[in-house]
Amino acid sequence: MSFQLSLKTYPALKRSKKSLIHEGRNQADIEYDDWHLPGQKEKRSFCGDWSYMGCLNKQNHSNGEIFLKPFQRSCFRADCEQCCFKWLGRSASKATKRMKLYEKQSKKIAKHIIISVPHWDYYKTKKELAVKAYQVLKEVKADSGLIIFHPFRYHKDSDMWYYSPHFHVIGFGWVDNVVETYNKYGYVIKNLGKRETIFGTIYYQLSYCGIKKHNHALTYFGECSYSKLIMEKEEEESKKCPFCQADLIELDYDNNVELKPDPNIMESWYMAKSYEWFVKNLYLKI
Repeated sequence: MSFQLSLKTYPALKRSKKSLIHEGRNQADIEYDDWHLPGQKEKRSFCGDWSYMGCLNKQNHSNGEIFLKPFQRSCFRADCEQCCFKWLGRSASKATKRMKLYEKQSKKIAKHIIISVPHWDYYKTKKELAVKAYQVLKEVKADSGLIIFHPFRYHKDSDMWYYSPHFHVIGFGWVDNVVETYNKYGYVIKNLGKRETIFGTIYYQLSYCGIKKHNHALTYFGECSYSKLIMEKEEEESKKCPFCQADLIELDYDNNVELKPDPNIMESWYMAKSYEWFVKNLYLKI
């Protein structure tokens, strides 16, 4: 029996704790005031499972075939060991679009700025530190952008993470009066200038950011804030059958195996001729 849809069957996999960039001997354990690194919590039961959206109304399709579209389930949580990478990609992509739009409108160049907190302020909450960081940014004339909080730093020689609060900023402005601002507040400001890619910088910095319940990993400020920079709403991916315009329905399968599309055609749309084979191996969730 021939198929246009290429499917492979894999045993269900158990995913162990994995690192983002640096491993770090204490990566899973480092915590301060409930702050921790991304990807350090257990995944949910469905995270990473493959499934399909489809339309079985082949009698209404011009080629007489059923229509299938694969997708991978995800909770999109920043602290999920399985889905943190999807969260990273989605968050960095959205932030990059916002930064590029402002860059285009303002004719300014996005710069990577680091603000390091002095040790005498280590005891303060993230909210208090952020207020001071915004004051510092205003002093150095970086008036707009996004800011990411990092509670920890990685020490390469010891292969350990340690508490050292600081902020990474993709900002717009002159970045002036750095010495005067340091003398006034004690906060060290480093201007790393224009980066090779905005997306790569945001993705990388989010991979080390602080994760805590009821706290945003990334915040916009100044002219880049939600109230001042209005972006066009992106079109959602269609959930209609391209042949008969019926709503696609979710197809489920035996939990003992994982059905995964051929990686070479994973991003494509699929057609399968064998309705009987499909129904035998999968069942509808109605």
